[in-house]
Amino acid sequence: MCASLFAFLRKCVVRSWRCEAREVFKNLFLEGKIYLSLSDYGLMNSLTQKEIGQKYQSFASNYDTWEGLIEWVIVGRLRRGLLREAKGKVLDVGIGTGKNLRHYSDECDLTGIDYTPAMLEVARKRAKNLGRRIVLKRGDAQKLPFKAGSFDTVVDTLCLCTYPNPVKALQEMKRVCKRDGQILLLEHGESSNDLLRRLQQRVKKKQLERLGCHVDRDIVGLVQKAGLKILSVERRFFGIFCVIRAYAKNDV
Repeated sequence: MCASLFAFLRKCVVRSWRCEAREVFKNLFLEGKIYLSLSDYGLMNSLTQKEIGQKYQSFASNYDTWEGLIEWVIVGRLRRGLLREAKGKVLDVGIGTGKNLRHYSDECDLTGIDYTPAMLEVARKRAKNLGRRIVLKRGDAQKLPFKAGSFDTVVDTLCLCTYPNPVKALQEMKRVCKRDGQILLLEHGESSNDLLRRLQQRVKKKQLERLGCHVDRDIVGLVQKAGLKILSVERRFFGIFCVIRAYAKNDV
C-alpha cells in the first residue's frame, strides 16, 4: 500500500474545497508536503524491490496513523464493498499492515504475503487482536511462492503502485488463482482530472525516487497486458481509485 497516495489524499480531504483548487494543489506540491510518486515507464526500475522494501520497513509502525483519515473517508468503504466478495482460499498479496483483515468473511481461509517484515509484524498483531486465523509469509509478489491454482480468490489492494514490474505481479496472481477463481483489485493510478494529471507529471521523477510509488500508472492497461479478463471496473475520487474484478482470461 502506498503511503505517498494517502498523504496526498489526506490533504485533499482536510483542505476546504472552497479554496481555488489550482492554488491549493500547486502550493502543496511545491512545498513538498505531499509525498507522491508517479510512473514513467522509463523510470520503472529506479528503485529495486529491496530498496522499496527498506523504505516501507522504516515507517511500518506509523503507516496506519498516516493513512487513517483517508481510510475512514474513502478507502475503507471501497475495501468493504470489494472484499466481502472474497471466498474460499484467499491470498492477500501485499497485505501490508493487514487493513483488509476485518473485511473478510469468517469462512475465508486466509494467506497473506508481503515483502516487508515490519509490515507483516503489524499485520500479525492485527490478526491476533481481531481473532483472525491467517498464514503470513514474506515474499515477492513478482515471484509468488505458491503452486499454480492454489487459491479461489486473489486480492491486491493499493500495491500495484510499488511493484517494479506490475505486469509480472499480476501474471503471478493469475497463475496462483484457480481456473474458476477470481482476482479482486483495489488500486490507484492516473487521475481522470486534467489538473491532477498535470500536477502528477510535474513531480513524478522526484517522488519516484523518494518512495518508488507510481501514482499515475494505467491500472486497467496493466491488468489487460497481464492477460486477465476484466469483469468490471469502477473508478472513484477523480478517477484515482480503480476497483477491478477479474479472472484468469485463458483459464476459464
